Amino acid sequence: MKKLYGVIGYPVSHSLSPLFQQAAMESLGIDAAYVPFEIPSDQIGIALKSMEVLGVEGFNVTIPHKESVSGLVAGKDRIATIVGAVNTVSRKADGWFGANTDVGGFQEAFRHFLHNKIKKEVFHPMVLGAGGSVRSVLFALRESGFHRLTIANRSPDRARALLDALFPPDVRKNVTVISLADLSNQGVGECDVLINALSREAFQDSFSLLDRVDCTGIKGFFDLSYRPDGLPTSFLKFGLSLHRPVEDGLRMLLEQGALSFEIWMGQPAPRDIMAEALRKKLGRSPSLLT
Repeated sequence: MKKLYGVIGYPVSHSLSPLFQQAAMESLGIDAAYVPFEIPSDQIGIALKSMEVLGVEGFNVTIPHKESVSGLVAGKDRIATIVGAVNTVSRKADGWFGANTDVGGFQEAFRHFLHNKIKKEVFHPMVLGAGGSVRSVLFALRESGFHRLTIANRSPDRARALLDALFPPDVRKNVTVISLADLSNQGVGECDVLINALSREAFQDSFSLLDRVDCTGIKGFFDLSYRPDGLPTSFLKFGLSLHRPVEDGLRMLLEQGALSFEIWMGQPAPRDIMAEALRKKLGRSPSLLT
């Protein structure tokens, strides 16, 4: 009998997860289907119960449900517990079990960026934004050995609240919080790589936020988002105008999905197959697995 997996979100029709997860399953001869489930926020509780009745074996969680699902599962792994967000759910004997592969996905994508594109030591990342995805990014950076971090956000108080939820006081003292509005005056300081977690929709044509910021010391630009047409985001265009290495969020998407696959299937994910499915769909060569 065909097993059922999927991804929940709202909206979710744009998700590329069904594309590469289905390709991975078929390449290994796994009799399963991976489908999108569009679920409004006010129906998430009943949806999880319905998916259990339907016999869904596991599913990914995307915006805006990662934090709410974290509070609805029967158990969680260490990272999901600390970060307070779940993006991978598996069926267990006592109910749904939540995991977080966003952290591992970002770690692998960022490691690849540093070693294969920047090719220089980086000590002090600056993260732009303090939305839900930043929880995983900050935790991943700390776990990867970055002891000095800076967050620039429209609301510094929101960023500080996020830090309070993630880190103990001895860690928080090494994290600087500034306002995005102050970037043009304060600059990036000693930060040496920029990680953008701000919405791509907010900067469609040009990343004007950095127009008056001295980015001389920045060694690379990493964007959590990506454009399906293969063109660089406005944030990455800015980095390219300075002749710096850039990376979009496609590798992170692939890596977190591969880790989810390995949780569900208990075997290595065919990353080359997953990457090729993305290349064909997007009509681009996203420098995946190179």
